Amino acid sequence: MKTASILCLVLLPLSLTFTPLHAGPIIVPQSAVMQEIEHSPFAKGQMEFQALTGAFFSFSPDSSDRPDINHSLTSWRIGWMLNDPTGTGFFRGNSELLLEGFFGKVFEGAGDYLGGATLQLRYNFVQPDARFVPYIQIGAGGFYSDIYKDQSQRLIGKSVSINLQTAIGIRYLLSDTWALSLEGGYRHVSNPGTSERNRGLDSLGMQLGFCRFF
Repeated sequence: MKTASILCLVLLPLSLTFTPLHAGPIIVPQSAVMQEIEHSPFAKGQMEFQALTGAFFSFSPDSSDRPDINHSLTSWRIGWMLNDPTGTGFFRGNSELLLEGFFGKVFEGAGDYLGGATLQLRYNFVQPDARFVPYIQIGAGGFYSDIYKDQSQRLIGKSVSINLQTAIGIRYLLSDTWALSLEGGYRHVSNPGTSERNRGLDSLGMQLGFCRFF
């Protein structure tokens, strides 16, 4: 009996310590998902600077005889995250609007240089805490080059053309601020029927670079 009394005296304070004194609402801490979005470089309103360099090689989509016009390409982009990452599974992500300026040198074929600007819409596939973030994008804009000066080619007949493009890429996040980026893309350049020489220039290429989030 004496031992039982001692155990009761020891266990009674412990039971009171872990027993709620009254019923009330339970405060739930902010979820891990919300914390991830709040500190993510892909949160709504975040901005991104991206610089890429690489090369593009022309081809003939209709199997016709077209001269090669292969060129280097360096791109600079500034982007705005339009919304927070949403959804579930692989397609969880967000949209991003980007403005691109680019410049390149022709190393094979007609012309010496090219440049322009493109407005792009990108979808980022963002998984919580993932280091690899794939994306797809489409864009349209203006294109300027001296390719038209070579009268032997029938691809481009004016200095100013329309530039259409699409790409798929992937980032590797080094931190919440910096990332490496690898991208493969397709570009189509033409004069939309405003020139006699208007067969169009189609190119495939890859670019490698870095991203800075702020």
